[in-house]
Amino acid sequence: MFDNEKVRTLNELEMLVYDYILKHREVVVEMSIRELSAVCHVSTATIVRVCHKLNLAGFSELKYVIKQKIETDTLYNLDYFYHETSQIDTFLKRVNQESYRKILEIAIDMIVAANHIIFTGIGTSGILGMYGSRYFMNVGLNCYSLTDAFAPVSPRLQTNTLIIALSVSGETPEVLDQIKEFKQYGGTILSITNDEHSTIARFSDYNLSYYMPEVFYGRRDDLNITTQVPVITLLEVLAQQASHKIYLAKKTDSE
Repeated sequence: MFDNEKVRTLNELEMLVYDYILKHREVVVEMSIRELSAVCHVSTATIVRVCHKLNLAGFSELKYVIKQKIETDTLYNLDYFYHETSQIDTFLKRVNQESYRKILEIAIDMIVAANHIIFTGIGTSGILGMYGSRYFMNVGLNCYSLTDAFAPVSPRLQTNTLIIALSVSGETPEVLDQIKEFKQYGGTILSITNDEHSTIARFSDYNLSYYMPEVFYGRRDDLNITTQVPVITLLEVLAQQASHKIYLAKKTDSE
């Protein structure tokens, strides 16, 4: 909420006040300076010093800044929720269009041709890789997930090994290094990213991108919480379509 350099100037007692403010924003905006000093067990002079060190004129301006931040966060979250929902709806409609089915068909053929499928990704993408692996196995496809981005890649890959790399940004260094090794040893790379121009997407043999608005969260905006509904949709569609295609091929061969 405030510049880190200014926060670093606070001493231990002042940090207690700052910490309370961060954890109880909605309460602080309704308090008087004496009420805040009492709950923090500090003098009103200490609170005034906190305000000055944060480059604020006084306690009234502090409450004003906090109130503005609360209102901005509320509007931002609601706006992004409705905007994101609209984007997801657009994506789901696009998946059902004939033009997009042709794009998916190439990925489906890659899955059908694979003897062995490996999902890879870290963080949320790693968890989705585990989900995708289980879903693929549920429909009879031979695969597993690799959630350790530092695990060594065996140079003796099975013939026709397909690596499905998941990455929101498409720039995850650990995943990029891993798929480079897979490719070096003969693996085929199918990536699912948010941007087809990302490094992982361009390095892959084929890429599916979903283009959702990127959303970041955390004190330093370092947590990517971009919706993954399109990824789950793609994984389920790919698995079902590949399984159905394999079934039809076996049925034709037996006739």
